[in-house]
Amino acid sequence: MKSAAEILGILDQVMAIVQSGPQDMSWQSRYADAAELVGDLTDHSERIRRGDTSRLPDLWFLFVATGPLCEIAASSGWLAAYTVLGNRFDRSYERSR
Repeated sequence: MKSAAEILGILDQVMAIVQSGPQDMSWQSRYADAAELVGDLTDHSERIRRGDTSRLPDLWFLFVATGPLCEIAASSGWLAAYTVLGNRFDRSYERSR
């Protein structure tokens, strides 16, 4: 499925950003720290790689405007990159449904 590959690419880019430096987690309440965020994103990636799309709605929630990733991106200085990645995710998610 092409959309799964696109979503994996987006997740890889988000992971690279998150792991590239400290993240301000204070504006969201879903994750205690960046390690927990990385663990969740890793779980999403591993499931998609296995063909398990059961958590895609949860992943969609992470990417919505004012969702956890948006809040982290805004407070950590990568909102412009998030906006591009979030828009790409939205298109890929819609194709996957």
